[in-house]
Amino acid sequence: MSFFKSLFKREEAVPPEPLPNDFPELCNGMKVEVLTPANALIFVGRVRLLSGNQIDVLGESGGFLPRGLYNQPVKLRFFPKEGDTFTLNGAVGPNDPTFWRIEKLQYLYNIENRNFFRQNTGVEGQIRSLSGQKYSCKVLDIGGGGARVLSEKLFQLESTFQLETVLVATEEPFSFTCQVKRTTVRAQTASPMKKYEYGCQFVDLPPKEQERLLQAIFTLQRKILQARREK
Repeated sequence: MSFFKSLFKREEAVPPEPLPNDFPELCNGMKVEVLTPANALIFVGRVRLLSGNQIDVLGESGGFLPRGLYNQPVKLRFFPKEGDTFTLNGAVGPNDPTFWRIEKLQYLYNIENRNFFRQNTGVEGQIRSLSGQKYSCKVLDIGGGGARVLSEKLFQLESTFQLETVLVATEEPFSFTCQVKRTTVRAQTASPMKKYEYGCQFVDLPPKEQERLLQAIFTLQRKILQARREK
């Protein structure tokens, strides 16, 4: 009798094995973006830890996920409750409309883990110089560490200005101290006027304000994904 009991004994869950030492700490329920290698957003989900060098990513909203191709390369951008975001490379394993299994995880030891994923915006904004003068601008894209801004006002490299913009209509406006790290001149067709595109880094952004910014970026991403599904 004991022999038959052993055959039908319920298999006990195996506790997840720790990831290699060079991985940041992952935890169940951590928010994660699933991206293509070119940084196009596929969906936003939540982590479910597994044993070994793999995880499951569940859909955050509970809806159906897009179909994943087996062994398709992806990037995973993780958002821990404390500390900086980080990125892992991986490949799609078994998946269905409720989850994607991501295997062969590898940590990216490069600039992607020192900067944040940039979200295209195209929203209007305002630049305020140190002297207090204001100039209209367009925020081309934005991330947790900086923004790309287009304006007719010329600023020198390493100079700073205040960027004010509204990313989500229902949220309070943002005000960032920006330092110019890159400048590109844009000539306008049939016009002597020039515009300047600035690659900017945020300076002394408080952690709470950075968290609010990341939440606003998530909101923008959800709206983009919803618009794509409705087409």
